[in-house]
Amino acid sequence: MHIPYQTLCLSKLLLNYVANFFSGVLGLSNKCTRQSIFFRGSDSSEMSVWILYLLVYVHCSNGADVDTLEVQYTVHRDPNSNLQFQQTTMFNGHVIFSCSSPTLRNQPRLDWVTQTFTPEELEERNEECKHQQYEHFGWFKNIKETVTAADILQRRCGCIINSSGVFSFDEWGVNGEDFLTFDPQTLKWTALSYLAMPVALAWSFQDIMNRINSNFSLILCKTHNTLLMKRTTWINNTSLRDLDVHIYAKPIPGNTSVYLKCHVTASDLSGVRIQLTKDGVPLDYGVNLTGPLPNGDGTVQMRVQVQVPLRDTEGYQCYVQTSSGPLSVPWDGLSLDNTVVPLPLVDVVVICAMVGLCCFGVVVFIGIKIWKHRARQHQAGGCSTNSRQQLVEQTQEELHQHFASSF
Repeated sequence: MHIPYQTLCLSKLLLNYVANFFSGVLGLSNKCTRQSIFFRGSDSSEMSVWILYLLVYVHCSNGADVDTLEVQYTVHRDPNSNLQFQQTTMFNGHVIFSCSSPTLRNQPRLDWVTQTFTPEELEERNEECKHQQYEHFGWFKNIKETVTAADILQRRCGCIINSSGVFSFDEWGVNGEDFLTFDPQTLKWTALSYLAMPVALAWSFQDIMNRINSNFSLILCKTHNTLLMKRTTWINNTSLRDLDVHIYAKPIPGNTSVYLKCHVTASDLSGVRIQLTKDGVPLDYGVNLTGPLPNGDGTVQMRVQVQVPLRDTEGYQCYVQTSSGPLSVPWDGLSLDNTVVPLPLVDVVVICAMVGLCCFGVVVFIGIKIWKHRARQHQAGGCSTNSRQQLVEQTQEELHQHFASSF
Protein backbone atom coordinates (compact mmCIF):
# COMPACT_ATOMS: atom_id res chain seq x y z
CA MET A 1 0.00 0.00 0.00
CA HIS A 2 1.46 3.37 -1.03
CA ILE A 3 1.09 6.17 1.53
CA PRO A 4 1.51 9.72 0.16
CA TYR A 5 4.56 11.59 1.34
CA GLN A 6 2.47 14.47 2.66
CA THR A 7 0.42 12.07 4.79
CA LEU A 8 3.53 10.57 6.33
CA CYS A 9 4.99 13.95 7.17
CA LEU A 10 1.67 15.12 8.63
CA SER A 11 1.83 12.07 10.87
CA LYS A 12 5.30 13.17 11.83
CA LEU A 13 3.97 16.57 12.91
CA LEU A 14 1.18 14.92 14.90
CA LEU A 15 3.79 12.77 16.59
CA ASN A 16 5.56 15.97 17.56
CA TYR A 17 2.47 17.13 19.48
CA VAL A 18 2.20 13.71 21.15
CA ALA A 19 5.84 13.97 22.17
CA ASN A 20 5.22 17.45 23.57
CA PHE A 21 2.37 16.09 25.67
CA PHE A 22 4.35 13.17 27.07
CA SER A 23 7.39 15.34 27.67
CA GLY A 24 5.26 17.42 30.02
CA VAL A 25 3.99 14.28 31.76
CA LEU A 26 7.40 12.63 31.99
CA GLY A 27 9.25 15.84 32.77
CA LEU A 28 11.53 15.57 29.73
CA SER A 29 13.55 18.55 28.64
CA ASN A 30 12.33 20.68 25.75
CA LYS A 31 15.00 19.34 23.39
CA CYS A 32 13.26 15.95 23.36
CA THR A 33 10.00 17.35 21.94
CA ARG A 34 11.48 18.21 18.57
CA GLN A 35 13.24 16.03 16.01
CA SER A 36 16.95 16.74 16.02
CA ILE A 37 19.18 15.59 13.21
CA PHE A 38 22.27 16.32 15.29
CA PHE A 39 21.09 15.00 18.70
CA ARG A 40 23.15 12.49 20.65
CA GLY A 41 21.72 11.42 23.99
CA SER A 42 21.80 8.53 26.44
CA ASP A 43 18.71 8.97 28.60
CA SER A 44 16.41 5.98 28.06
CA SER A 45 13.19 8.00 28.22
CA GLU A 46 14.57 10.49 25.73
CA MET A 47 15.71 7.73 23.42
CA SER A 48 12.23 6.16 23.40
CA VAL A 49 10.85 9.40 21.99
CA TRP A 50 13.64 9.57 19.43
CA ILE A 51 13.00 6.00 18.28
CA LEU A 52 9.44 7.00 17.43
CA TYR A 53 10.76 9.97 15.47
CA LEU A 54 13.31 7.81 13.67
CA LEU A 55 10.69 5.32 12.50
CA VAL A 56 8.52 8.04 11.02
CA TYR A 57 11.49 9.87 9.49
CA VAL A 58 12.84 6.77 7.81
CA HIS A 59 9.39 6.01 6.42
CA CYS A 60 9.16 9.56 5.05
CA SER A 61 12.60 9.52 3.50
CA ASN A 62 12.94 5.97 2.22
CA GLY A 63 9.51 4.88 1.11
CA ALA A 64 8.66 3.32 -2.20
CA ASP A 65 9.90 5.18 -5.29
CA VAL A 66 11.85 7.70 -3.22
CA ASP A 67 15.31 9.06 -4.03
CA THR A 68 17.38 11.17 -1.64
CA LEU A 69 20.34 13.43 -2.32
CA GLU A 70 22.05 15.02 0.67
CA VAL A 71 25.23 16.95 1.41
CA GLN A 72 26.52 17.13 4.98
CA TYR A 73 28.96 19.81 6.18
CA THR A 74 30.92 20.01 9.41
CA VAL A 75 33.16 22.80 10.74
CA HIS A 76 35.17 22.30 13.93
CA ARG A 77 38.47 23.18 15.53
CA ASP A 78 41.43 20.82 15.83
CA PRO A 79 43.58 20.57 18.99
CA ASN A 80 45.60 23.55 17.70
CA SER A 81 42.40 25.63 17.39
CA ASN A 82 42.61 25.61 13.59
CA LEU A 83 39.32 25.39 11.73
CA GLN A 84 38.72 22.08 9.94
CA PHE A 85 36.14 21.34 7.23
CA GLN A 86 34.46 18.15 6.07
CA GLN A 87 31.89 17.61 3.30
CA THR A 88 30.08 14.34 2.58
CA THR A 89 27.70 13.72 -0.34
CA MET A 90 25.13 10.93 0.00
CA PHE A 91 22.88 9.48 -2.69
CA ASN A 92 20.05 7.18 -1.55
CA GLY A 93 21.81 6.61 1.76
CA HIS A 94 25.24 5.76 0.29
CA VAL A 95 28.30 7.99 0.53
CA ILE A 96 29.38 8.82 -3.02
CA PHE A 97 31.84 11.70 -2.37
CA SER A 98 33.84 12.94 0.62
CA CYS A 99 36.04 15.99 0.96
CA SER A 100 37.95 17.28 3.97
CA SER A 101 40.71 19.71 4.87
CA PRO A 102 43.54 20.15 4.34
CA THR A 103 43.54 18.42 0.90
CA LEU A 104 39.99 19.45 -0.11
CA ARG A 105 39.90 16.73 -2.79
CA ASN A 106 36.34 15.53 -3.39
CA GLN A 107 37.09 11.80 -3.59
CA PRO A 108 34.64 9.28 -5.13
CA ARG A 109 33.63 6.52 -2.70
CA LEU A 110 31.79 4.05 -4.95
CA ASP A 111 32.89 2.21 -8.10
CA TRP A 112 30.11 3.57 -10.28
CA VAL A 113 31.05 7.14 -9.31
CA THR A 114 34.71 6.56 -10.10
CA GLN A 115 33.87 4.98 -13.46
CA THR A 116 31.27 7.49 -14.67
CA PHE A 117 32.69 10.90 -13.67
CA THR A 118 35.19 12.47 -16.03
CA PRO A 119 38.43 14.10 -14.77
CA GLU A 120 36.95 17.50 -15.63
CA GLU A 121 33.82 16.79 -13.56
CA LEU A 122 35.92 15.62 -10.62
CA GLU A 123 38.04 18.77 -10.78
CA GLU A 124 34.88 20.89 -10.71
CA ARG A 125 33.83 19.10 -7.55
CA ASN A 126 37.23 19.82 -5.99
CA GLU A 127 36.78 23.53 -6.67
CA GLU A 128 33.26 23.42 -5.26
CA CYS A 129 34.57 21.84 -2.05
CA LYS A 130 37.11 24.66 -1.66
CA HIS A 131 34.35 27.21 -2.15
CA GLN A 132 32.11 25.51 0.43
CA GLN A 133 34.93 25.53 2.96
CA TYR A 134 35.35 29.27 2.52
CA GLU A 135 31.60 29.88 2.88
CA HIS A 136 31.14 27.66 5.93
CA PHE A 137 34.14 29.10 7.73
CA GLY A 138 32.53 32.53 7.31
CA TRP A 139 29.14 31.31 8.57
CA PHE A 140 30.77 29.60 11.56
CA LYS A 141 32.54 32.82 12.56
CA ASN A 142 29.29 34.75 12.16
CA ILE A 143 27.45 32.35 14.47
CA LYS A 144 30.37 32.39 16.91
CA GLU A 145 29.84 36.13 17.38
CA THR A 146 26.35 35.42 18.75
CA VAL A 147 26.86 31.98 20.30
CA THR A 148 30.30 32.21 21.87
CA ALA A 149 30.14 28.59 23.05
CA ALA A 150 29.79 27.31 19.47
CA ASP A 151 32.52 24.74 18.82
CA ILE A 152 30.96 22.66 16.03
CA LEU A 153 28.81 23.75 13.09
CA GLN A 154 26.80 21.06 11.26
CA ARG A 155 24.66 21.41 8.20
CA ARG A 156 22.70 19.02 6.01
CA CYS A 157 20.94 20.13 2.86
CA GLY A 158 19.47 18.29 -0.08
CA CYS A 159 16.23 17.04 -1.50
CA ILE A 160 13.78 14.15 -1.40
CA ILE A 161 12.33 13.13 -4.77
CA ASN A 162 9.26 10.96 -5.14
CA SER A 163 6.13 10.72 -7.28
CA SER A 164 4.63 13.71 -5.45
CA GLY A 165 7.46 16.08 -6.34
CA VAL A 166 10.78 17.43 -5.08
CA PHE A 167 11.12 18.49 -1.43
CA SER A 168 14.18 20.54 -0.43
CA PHE A 169 15.62 20.88 3.06
CA ASP A 170 18.44 22.91 4.62
CA GLU A 171 19.01 22.28 8.34
CA TRP A 172 21.75 23.61 10.63
CA GLY A 173 23.03 22.50 14.02
CA VAL A 174 25.47 23.87 16.60
CA ASN A 175 27.24 21.66 19.12
CA GLY A 176 25.02 18.71 18.21
CA GLU A 177 21.75 20.63 18.75
CA ASP A 178 19.21 21.88 16.22
CA PHE A 179 19.87 25.54 15.45
CA LEU A 180 18.37 26.87 12.18
CA THR A 181 16.41 25.83 9.11
CA PHE A 182 16.30 27.64 5.78
CA ASP A 183 13.34 27.58 3.36
CA PRO A 184 14.63 27.82 -0.25
CA GLN A 185 11.17 28.91 -1.46
CA THR A 186 10.43 31.75 1.00
CA LEU A 187 14.13 32.66 1.55
CA LYS A 188 13.44 32.81 5.29
CA TRP A 189 15.29 31.36 8.27
CA THR A 190 13.60 29.72 11.26
CA ALA A 191 15.24 29.55 14.68
CA LEU A 192 15.06 26.17 16.41
CA SER A 193 16.43 27.48 19.73
CA TYR A 194 16.35 30.79 21.52
CA LEU A 195 20.10 31.18 20.94
CA ALA A 196 19.46 31.05 17.18
CA MET A 197 16.82 33.79 17.14
CA PRO A 198 19.24 36.69 16.58
CA VAL A 199 21.01 34.80 13.80
CA ALA A 200 17.72 33.84 12.10
CA LEU A 201 16.52 37.42 12.21
CA ALA A 202 19.75 38.84 10.83
CA TRP A 203 20.16 36.22 8.10
CA SER A 204 16.57 36.62 6.90
CA PHE A 205 17.54 40.13 5.73
CA GLN A 206 20.62 38.88 3.85
CA ASP A 207 18.91 38.83 0.47
CA ILE A 208 21.98 38.04 -1.66
CA MET A 209 23.14 35.23 0.62
CA ASN A 210 19.64 33.74 0.74
CA ARG A 211 19.22 33.79 -3.03
CA ILE A 212 22.59 32.10 -3.43
CA ASN A 213 21.58 29.37 -0.95
CA SER A 214 18.23 28.93 -2.69
CA ASN A 215 19.90 28.64 -6.08
CA PHE A 216 22.42 26.15 -4.68
CA SER A 217 19.57 24.00 -3.38
CA LEU A 218 17.90 24.12 -6.80
CA ILE A 219 21.12 23.11 -8.61
CA LEU A 220 21.79 20.34 -6.09
CA CYS A 221 18.36 18.79 -6.67
CA LYS A 222 18.84 18.93 -10.44
CA THR A 223 22.04 16.88 -10.16
CA HIS A 224 19.87 14.01 -8.95
CA ASN A 225 18.88 13.20 -12.54
CA THR A 226 22.54 13.21 -13.62
CA LEU A 227 23.52 10.86 -10.81
CA LEU A 228 20.63 8.54 -11.54
CA MET A 229 21.51 8.42 -15.25
CA LYS A 230 25.21 7.76 -14.54
CA ARG A 231 24.42 4.96 -12.13
CA THR A 232 21.89 3.35 -14.50
CA THR A 233 24.39 3.47 -17.37
CA TRP A 234 27.09 1.92 -15.21
CA ILE A 235 24.76 -0.87 -14.06
CA ASN A 236 23.77 -1.68 -17.63
CA ASN A 237 27.38 -1.78 -18.83
CA THR A 238 28.58 -3.74 -15.81
CA SER A 239 25.77 -6.25 -16.05
CA LEU A 240 27.04 -7.23 -19.51
CA ARG A 241 30.69 -7.38 -18.49
CA ASP A 242 30.30 -9.76 -15.57
CA LEU A 243 27.10 -11.56 -16.58
CA ASP A 244 27.65 -15.29 -16.14
CA VAL A 245 25.10 -17.81 -17.47
CA HIS A 246 25.14 -21.59 -16.92
CA ILE A 247 22.57 -24.16 -18.03
CA TYR A 248 22.86 -27.73 -16.74
CA ALA A 249 20.83 -30.75 -15.62
CA LYS A 250 20.41 -32.37 -12.23
CA PRO A 251 19.35 -36.06 -12.30
CA ILE A 252 16.28 -37.17 -10.39
CA PRO A 253 16.95 -40.58 -8.75
CA GLY A 254 14.67 -43.32 -10.06
CA ASN A 255 13.08 -41.01 -12.62
CA THR A 256 13.28 -40.75 -16.39
CA SER A 257 13.33 -36.93 -16.13
CA VAL A 258 15.89 -34.37 -14.96
CA TYR A 259 15.78 -30.90 -13.48
CA LEU A 260 17.02 -28.50 -16.14
CA LYS A 261 18.45 -25.39 -14.46
CA CYS A 262 19.67 -21.99 -15.63
CA HIS A 263 21.94 -20.11 -13.21
CA VAL A 264 22.68 -16.40 -13.83
CA THR A 265 25.04 -14.21 -11.77
CA ALA A 266 26.08 -10.55 -12.11
CA SER A 267 26.90 -7.54 -9.99
CA ASP A 268 23.38 -6.25 -10.60
CA LEU A 269 20.37 -8.09 -12.06
CA SER A 270 17.88 -5.23 -11.95
CA GLY A 271 15.48 -5.54 -14.87
CA VAL A 272 16.96 -8.90 -15.98
CA ARG A 273 14.53 -11.69 -16.99
CA ILE A 274 15.50 -15.34 -17.47
CA GLN A 275 13.54 -18.29 -18.85
CA LEU A 276 14.12 -21.76 -20.27
CA THR A 277 13.01 -22.45 -23.84
CA LYS A 278 12.54 -25.52 -26.05
CA ASP A 279 13.07 -24.90 -29.76
CA GLY A 280 12.59 -21.19 -29.09
CA VAL A 281 9.30 -21.65 -27.20
CA PRO A 282 9.30 -20.61 -23.49
CA LEU A 283 8.64 -23.42 -21.00
CA ASP A 284 5.86 -22.18 -18.74
CA TYR A 285 4.68 -25.36 -16.98
CA GLY A 286 6.17 -26.32 -13.63
CA VAL A 287 8.72 -23.49 -13.76
CA ASN A 288 10.43 -22.56 -10.48
CA LEU A 289 12.13 -19.13 -10.38
CA THR A 290 14.24 -17.89 -7.45
CA GLY A 291 16.18 -14.65 -6.88
CA PRO A 292 17.76 -12.25 -7.16
CA LEU A 293 19.68 -13.42 -4.09
CA PRO A 294 23.10 -12.21 -2.81
CA ASN A 295 26.11 -14.50 -3.28
CA GLY A 296 28.20 -12.92 -0.52
CA ASP A 297 30.90 -11.67 -2.90
CA GLY A 298 29.20 -8.52 -4.15
CA THR A 299 27.24 -10.33 -6.88
CA VAL A 300 23.67 -11.60 -7.01
CA GLN A 301 22.12 -14.69 -8.60
CA MET A 302 18.90 -15.81 -10.24
CA ARG A 303 17.83 -19.38 -11.02
CA VAL A 304 15.07 -20.93 -13.10
CA GLN A 305 14.27 -24.66 -13.04
CA VAL A 306 11.94 -26.98 -14.92
CA GLN A 307 11.55 -30.79 -15.13
CA VAL A 308 12.17 -32.23 -18.63
CA PRO A 309 12.36 -35.81 -20.04
CA LEU A 310 15.91 -37.13 -20.31
CA ARG A 311 15.39 -38.88 -23.65
CA ASP A 312 14.96 -35.51 -25.40
CA THR A 313 17.94 -33.22 -24.79
CA GLU A 314 17.92 -31.22 -28.01
CA GLY A 315 16.76 -27.63 -28.47
CA TYR A 316 16.86 -26.46 -24.84
CA GLN A 317 18.25 -22.97 -24.15
CA CYS A 318 18.53 -20.46 -21.31
CA TYR A 319 17.23 -17.10 -22.53
CA VAL A 320 18.39 -13.99 -20.64
CA GLN A 321 16.84 -10.61 -21.40
CA THR A 322 18.79 -7.53 -20.22
CA SER A 323 18.34 -3.83 -20.88
CA SER A 324 21.18 -4.08 -23.41
CA GLY A 325 19.72 -6.99 -25.36
CA PRO A 326 19.01 -10.76 -25.20
CA LEU A 327 21.44 -13.62 -24.63
CA SER A 328 20.79 -17.34 -25.30
CA VAL A 329 22.91 -20.23 -24.01
CA PRO A 330 22.11 -23.78 -25.31
CA TRP A 331 22.16 -26.88 -23.12
CA ASP A 332 24.90 -29.34 -24.10
CA GLY A 333 23.28 -32.29 -22.33
CA LEU A 334 25.72 -32.16 -19.39
CA SER A 335 25.27 -31.84 -15.65
CA LEU A 336 26.84 -29.21 -13.40
CA ASP A 337 30.17 -31.08 -13.21
CA ASN A 338 30.34 -31.32 -17.04
CA THR A 339 29.55 -35.03 -17.12
CA VAL A 340 26.92 -36.76 -19.23
CA VAL A 341 23.72 -37.23 -17.28
CA PRO A 342 23.42 -41.01 -16.61
CA LEU A 343 20.38 -42.85 -17.88
CA PRO A 344 17.98 -44.31 -15.31
CA LEU A 345 18.44 -48.05 -14.48
CA VAL A 346 15.16 -48.98 -16.19
CA ASP A 347 16.34 -47.41 -19.43
CA VAL A 348 19.71 -49.18 -19.18
CA VAL A 349 18.01 -52.59 -18.79
CA VAL A 350 15.69 -51.90 -21.74
CA ILE A 351 18.60 -50.79 -23.95
CA CYS A 352 20.68 -53.87 -23.02
CA ALA A 353 17.73 -56.15 -23.78
CA MET A 354 17.21 -54.49 -27.15
CA VAL A 355 20.91 -54.85 -28.03
CA GLY A 356 20.84 -58.53 -26.99
CA LEU A 357 17.80 -59.21 -29.14
CA CYS A 358 19.43 -57.48 -32.09
CA CYS A 359 22.59 -59.58 -31.70
CA PHE A 360 20.56 -62.78 -31.41
CA GLY A 361 18.58 -61.88 -34.52
CA VAL A 362 21.80 -61.24 -36.47
CA VAL A 363 23.20 -64.65 -35.43
CA VAL A 364 20.02 -66.45 -36.44
CA PHE A 365 19.85 -64.62 -39.76
CA ILE A 366 23.48 -65.37 -40.68
CA GLY A 367 23.13 -68.99 -39.56
CA ILE A 368 20.07 -69.50 -41.74
CA LYS A 369 21.82 -67.99 -44.75
CA ILE A 370 24.85 -70.29 -44.32
CA TRP A 371 22.66 -73.34 -43.69
CA LYS A 372 20.70 -72.74 -46.87
CA HIS A 373 23.89 -72.25 -48.89
CA ARG A 374 25.44 -75.52 -47.65
CA ALA A 375 22.15 -77.35 -48.04
CA ARG A 376 22.01 -76.52 -51.73
CA GLN A 377 25.57 -77.78 -52.18
CA HIS A 378 24.79 -81.10 -50.51
CA GLN A 379 21.54 -81.56 -52.44
CA ALA A 380 23.52 -81.33 -55.65
CA GLY A 381 25.83 -84.22 -54.54
CA GLY A 382 23.36 -86.32 -52.55
CA CYS A 383 22.38 -86.23 -48.86
CA SER A 384 23.26 -88.73 -46.14
CA THR A 385 23.37 -88.76 -42.36
CA ASN A 386 27.11 -88.14 -42.37
CA SER A 387 26.79 -85.28 -44.86
CA ARG A 388 24.13 -83.64 -42.70
CA GLN A 389 26.41 -83.83 -39.68
CA GLN A 390 29.23 -82.31 -41.72
CA LEU A 391 26.82 -79.51 -42.83
CA VAL A 392 26.03 -78.59 -39.21
CA GLU A 393 29.70 -78.62 -38.22
CA GLN A 394 30.71 -76.50 -41.22
CA THR A 395 27.92 -74.00 -40.46
CA GLN A 396 29.04 -73.68 -36.81
CA GLU A 397 32.65 -73.25 -37.90
CA GLU A 398 31.78 -70.49 -40.39
CA LEU A 399 29.67 -68.67 -37.82
CA HIS A 400 32.53 -68.82 -35.33
CA GLN A 401 35.01 -67.49 -37.89
CA HIS A 402 32.57 -64.73 -38.97
CA PHE A 403 32.12 -63.32 -35.46
CA ALA A 404 35.79 -63.81 -34.58
CA SER A 405 36.76 -61.61 -37.55
CA SER A 406 34.06 -59.04 -36.64
CA PHE A 407 35.28 -58.46 -33.09
